[in-house]
Amino acid sequence: MISKGKFVSECRDGDPIRAVFLLSQRKIMTARNGKPYAKVLLTDRSGDILGMVWEDARQQVSSISPGDVVGIRGGVESYDGRLQIRIEKIVKLKEDDVEMASLIATTSRDIPSMMAEIETHIAGIKDAHLKALIEALFSSDSVRNAFQKAPAAKGVHHNYIGGLLEHTLSIIRSIHSVLPLYEHLGMNRDLLVAGALLHDIGKIYEYSFSRVIDMTAMGRLIGHVYLSAYMTDQAIAGIPAFPDELRLQLLHMILGHHGQLEFGSPKLPMTKEAILLHILDDLDAKLIGFSSIIEATPEDEDFSSFSSIYNRYLYTRIYEGEE
Repeated sequence: MISKGKFVSECRDGDPIRAVFLLSQRKIMTARNGKPYAKVLLTDRSGDILGMVWEDARQQVSSISPGDVVGIRGGVESYDGRLQIRIEKIVKLKEDDVEMASLIATTSRDIPSMMAEIETHIAGIKDAHLKALIEALFSSDSVRNAFQKAPAAKGVHHNYIGGLLEHTLSIIRSIHSVLPLYEHLGMNRDLLVAGALLHDIGKIYEYSFSRVIDMTAMGRLIGHVYLSAYMTDQAIAGIPAFPDELRLQLLHMILGHHGQLEFGSPKLPMTKEAILLHILDDLDAKLIGFSSIIEATPEDEDFSSFSSIYNRYLYTRIYEGEE
């Protein structure tokens, strides 16, 4: 068995490196002097890092494809505020020779336990039509299995196997925690739980995730917001006497959960349930996103590198207070 070597999270500027990674992306490009070079994205369970091949680039990477396991030798360097690996040698490895669990990012939480908790929340839905809808969707083995494995994103937050399940469960827990504070506003708990369960379900088709997380053609051309609403509406059509008003409000929650038109939401949230779902969805995504960036920052750095997603540097220090 070939040793994994350094994880992405362990890489520091100036480190020599011999390590095993998954190849997520590969591009052969041409420099201004006409010489070919290669840009690759290397991934393991701790994150990803850019790799640059300057010498014999075409020969070294032409037989390697995204999803392959590779061994690399080189050095870590800082460029434009980010770490990357200057690769001297890159070779394709056999899967049987490496520990694949060290390469594929997976939730740290127990997937069967999380799914069992989801089941208790489904069982707790009192509205007969919503319960029938959820059970109809999750009775499909393909949907159920994909829901437990899919990521919630390609980058930054919940971008690992089991991420969608973890994200969905966190939102449902938040609903049960927050709703008692606003009980006097008369929001519908079952509608909120159903919205949480279904708002991202289209991500099982938006991403491919057998090894490397990437967007499918369906994800790029259609996207999970529409896919989630479509899957829900198709299932509703099979439930006798499903109330039109309930269908309208549930689909609106799904279509409005991104909150703003510029963030891919076809509609702005216009109901109390829709705005709460959006806020809790956004809260969980941002907190996990912030945490993943901070945790990937070297301990001796006060700030992360600049995040283009959040358009800011993130402060890494934690005030622990006095005992």
